[in-house]
Order: sequence, then C-alpha cells, then structure tokens
Amino acid sequence: MVAGASGKTGREVGKAILKAPDMELIGAIAAHHVGTALKDLWSEPVSLVVQAHLADLNTSYAVLVDFTERQSSYERVTDAIIRGWDVVVGTTGFTQEERRSIDSLVRRYEVGAVLIANFSLGAWVMEQLAKQASHYFERAEVLEAHADTKKDQPSGTAARMAQMLAESWEIDPQAIPIHSLRLPGMVAHQSVVFGTSGQILSLRHDVHDRTAYAQGVLASVRRVHNFRGRVIQDLSEIIDPS
Repeated sequence: MVAGASGKTGREVGKAILKAPDMELIGAIAAHHVGTALKDLWSEPVSLVVQAHLADLNTSYAVLVDFTERQSSYERVTDAIIRGWDVVVGTTGFTQEERRSIDSLVRRYEVGAVLIANFSLGAWVMEQLAKQASHYFERAEVLEAHADTKKDQPSGTAARMAQMLAESWEIDPQAIPIHSLRLPGMVAHQSVVFGTSGQILSLRHDVHDRTAYAQGVLASVRRVHNFRGRVIQDLSEIIDPS
C-alpha cells in the first residue's frame, strides 16, 4: 500500500511495486486526487482508486510504503503499526521524539519498520566510501540540494551523513557544516568534501530520476517482516546483511 501516490517519488515507487512479480499493490493514499482512478494518475493498468486514509482500505494486513510529508506521515505510520502492519518509510524530517515514539510502538506491536532517508543504491555506496575516507581525513563539510518543493532542510540524507561522520570522529554532529540549496530543476544531489593539508577529496551523488529509489524500496518491502520489533535505518541491513 503506497501513501503519497500522487507525489513524484510515491508515483515512481508505486509503479515499481505494481510491476514487481512478487508483490500486489492493494491500495493508494494521497492528500490530493482522492477518488481519482489510479490508472489516470499513473497511466498504468491498475483498478484502484486513490483513498484519503488507512481506514478507507478494507484489509487486515499490508506493508505501508510512505513517501509523504512529516506530519501526516507520522500519524499514518503510527496508525499502521498499531494495526500490526509493517512499514517502509522514505519520508524525512521526523523529530527525535517522533522517532522514539515509532521505535517504542514497533517494539510493542512487534512489527518491522524501515525508516531510511535515501533508498538509492548510489547514496548507500557514497556512505560506505565516506566511512572509509573518515579514517584518513578529519574535516569535512556536506552540501545538499533539492527541488524548492522539499520542506525539510537539511535533508535527512545530509543529516545522516553528518551523524555518521560525527560518530567516526567522536564529535558533535553540529560541528559538521551542512550547506543546503532549494531550487527548481533539482531532484536530489549531495556532496561530501573532505580536506586536509594540501589536498581535498570530494564524493558526489546525483539523482536525476526518482526511479533511483525503487530498487531499495522493493528490497525493503521484501525483507521488512524479518525485522519484527526493530526499526532499520541503514540500507546495509537490507541489501548487504552479511
């Protein structure tokens, strides 16, 4: 079940779920276009109508895939968990209190939860390279850019990168500068620039099409039920569990 079905990312993720041979798309939620046939929004052969709320879906279990905005997502995710559903969430901007609440509910209802800021494989590879670089460089700054429609700033991906580097260097994440751009024409772009005497090292990842997130989301949907009682925030546990 996809929440954010009319959004740019939710649309592409939803199409990927629809076409996956081992999955069945059983519902779609969106703040806009409620009552609209999904086939008209996606130009795909699917006999579903966009709904407004989880309660509008007549099913005892589903995996909720949520790509919306923080406030509505938090309420929807907690509702799904209480229903006993597993959740895969790409929405970012949750407060620490909201994350603690989700974690508590996941443990209480023994469902699986995947909350990842960026499901693209390129972003995951970039994290692995940055971890290696942090062993040899002791200074870095993060640059991130998104479309001007993105509300949270900095992005969840950039905040995670700063947190990861801070843990490696045992410093406060606030000590790592994050520079943000919000401009039309952008999708999702991030760089990490490491510097030391006489040299710099730059790592950059660009998403030009939101289909980049589909593979990570599909892998998460397939595995989320294995993580009952846990919140997964590292794509490594999904695609490289060894």
